[in-house]
Amino acid sequence: MSVTQPFLCASATGEEPRALAAELAEQLGELAPAADGRVRVGFVYVADDIARNARLLLRELGRLRPIDHFVGGMGIAVMGRQHEFYDQPAVTLMVGEFPAHSVRLIRNPVRSFEELTRALEGFVDPDTPARLILSADPRLADVEAILTRIDEETSWFATGGINSGEDDAVQIADGVVSSGITGIALRDDVPLVARHTQGCTPLPGQHELTETWRNIVVRLNGEPALPAFRRIIGDVLSRDLERALRYIQIGFPIPGSDTGDYRVRNIIGIDLDQELLAVGEPLEQGSRVLFVRRDGQSAHEDLERMLAQIREQCPDGIRGAVYVSCLGRGRHQFVHEDVELGTVQRVLGDVPLVGFFANGEIFSNRLYGYTGVLTLFT
Repeated sequence: MSVTQPFLCASATGEEPRALAAELAEQLGELAPAADGRVRVGFVYVADDIARNARLLLRELGRLRPIDHFVGGMGIAVMGRQHEFYDQPAVTLMVGEFPAHSVRLIRNPVRSFEELTRALEGFVDPDTPARLILSADPRLADVEAILTRIDEETSWFATGGINSGEDDAVQIADGVVSSGITGIALRDDVPLVARHTQGCTPLPGQHELTETWRNIVVRLNGEPALPAFRRIIGDVLSRDLERALRYIQIGFPIPGSDTGDYRVRNIIGIDLDQELLAVGEPLEQGSRVLFVRRDGQSAHEDLERMLAQIREQCPDGIRGAVYVSCLGRGRHQFVHEDVELGTVQRVLGDVPLVGFFANGEIFSNRLYGYTGVLTLFT
């Protein structure tokens, strides 16, 4: 495998880690050790059903095939080249070669921006462009603050996601770890492109948070929050607010975005007596918000648009892909399994791909929800 050839892909299901490793190795085929000056990296995502066996799985896979590094994480559901794996023990793996001097793993979980810069010291400084593909523990409360400092204080560009699972989340960074942020850093001589799809339709207008308390909207556009919200979403949805909250979320516009980008958060509660709204993020009084509607058709159209745009950025082909999608997408938004992945592969041309369904998606140094993030090695 040369540094310009497509990556290799494999996926397997089952509960016995040695059998899973053997199946993955067989699908990869025989591999010679990486040439001098190169390293072979395996991007691996495991379903939470088998996360407890991830350490043995990696050790056995490393014994069977010459893979220098493993990086990845865990999800309630994972993606391989052809399938989204739900409700079953599964592992997906993509293997590619890189110049050794262009790669550094973030092996030990970092829990602050300072720890991250120390982990990359001697490899890339904050003023030098680099790409980070990150995996974060859902229990780490400071993920968004760390991403904000990456955005404000470095020339780095981060994608990735927050692990999902019913048990303690695990991350993969040569070994199996938990807590904090792990991942891989790549110098900018490794050609990458990345885009995201949000899959929501903004309702007309932006609105002022006239009065807030913590994560509570007290007054919106100068009036009590609930009556204002009812007018914004319309008469039909207002008749059944419980149903409305399954479709309507709140959006926070990204300052300086020339594409109208926004972050989506849930509306987590309504107080009918005091006419208040509670949302899934601390609020800043006087800021602007919008409301968005989630539906499968909007999501599919936006996914197709994003894929067409990113495909145009890859005139020389795609070596491999990492796709991180929200837990609320996949079969929950597109009705059936494999529809989202199938759309990605149909437009891109059946490229080597792995990924997982996340508790939050990282794109351009920001934490999103209800989003699909696609990172391509070109």
